[in-house]
Amino acid sequence: MPESVTKIRTKNNMKRFFIIFAVIMSIMAGGEAQAVNPLTSTEFDPVFIGEGSEIEIGKNTDQQLRSKYRISTDQQLNQRINAIGQRLAAQSERKNLKYTFTVIDDELVNAFAAPGGYIYITTGILQRLKNDDQIASVLAHEIGHVVNKHSLKAIQRQMLAQFGLQIMGAMLGDGGISGTLLVKASEISASLLLLKNSRVNELESDAEGVEIMRRAGYNPRAMIDVQRMLLGVSGGKNPPAIISTHPPSQERIDAIEAAINNRK
Repeated sequence: MPESVTKIRTKNNMKRFFIIFAVIMSIMAGGEAQAVNPLTSTEFDPVFIGEGSEIEIGKNTDQQLRSKYRISTDQQLNQRINAIGQRLAAQSERKNLKYTFTVIDDELVNAFAAPGGYIYITTGILQRLKNDDQIASVLAHEIGHVVNKHSLKAIQRQMLAQFGLQIMGAMLGDGGISGTLLVKASEISASLLLLKNSRVNELESDAEGVEIMRRAGYNPRAMIDVQRMLLGVSGGKNPPAIISTHPPSQERIDAIEAAINNRK
């Protein structure tokens, strides 16, 4: 191997080492907050887990979810959701991923995304959505989480907190993790899916979703309609689960409005 290439790789690895070390220090400094919500402080985290490992984590997470939840067998509904989802995914910034869209047959009103392009939506929320544009707004938002690697950052943060130097060695290579670390990452992934998302993550995914919807030919204003619907029921005695994981707010509605009015 040419000496210049070796020097470049060594320099890059040292840079990755110091960045990872900084991330670990930030975790230690904010450990108490992270125990409450591991997604809160991930917006500035660089990603070291490679795409191949991300996809494996998503695949393993999907297997866990399929053993836990009842998956809809409504072929017509599944085809409809997949058609909308694939149309959106084809316009995302990570269109290279093989996205899957799964309908969970449950009255739980929710939607969420696992790493690697695994998107889930429940029959409970689908019953509240009036048309394809509103369905697209929910799916596009979840694709936005995948594009911005929000759950992957949260997993990585937890892995660094738990395994520190052990996983640092893997991340200094090509970002690939395997064996026990991969199993643990998948377990962490499944445990994070139904936790509350941070304000920053939600705003980023909304903005990304607006652009994806626009490029795919859906009306992005449907995202505002869905947020207003959720905001309207957020004060009830038994608010939908999606309100806990993706809290609606007037701030989000205003930000979505601004994203719609300010084309890239």
